[in-house]
Amino acid sequence: MELFQARGWSAIISDNLVNRLLSICILVIGLLTGVASTIVSFIFEEAEHSDNGILLPGFLTGFLIGMVMASLVLGVVSSAVDAIIVCFAEAPGEFKENHPAIAQEMQTTWDAAWPTVDFNGVAMVSLDGGIGIV
Repeated sequence: MELFQARGWSAIISDNLVNRLLSICILVIGLLTGVASTIVSFIFEEAEHSDNGILLPGFLTGFLIGMVMASLVLGVVSSAVDAIIVCFAEAPGEFKENHPAIAQEMQTTWDAAWPTVDFNGVAMVSLDGGIGIV
């Protein structure tokens, strides 16, 4: 956390939308898997001409399996995104040296998203018409 505070990136950490989006994706995948397993449960219930009430357990089982599987897969994606942000904060110069095209694209996107945050640890802040350096 000290690395991000030293670079003035505290707002970026609090504005990490990727993890929120991945959490929503995990929930949606769990719901879709639950619905799919409910449909399968309904088909089996109708085929056997029984009324055992297996729809709710079918949904819950599918929901839990979907959530666990999606968490495993998207957890890797979340960790990769976090690693990229940390590496980008730690050594932007080396990143630009080794991958200039990608670094330029990231720099352009970064400037559009957080125009007041600089890579060298200096943040330009608007002060009612003036500019301050933090």
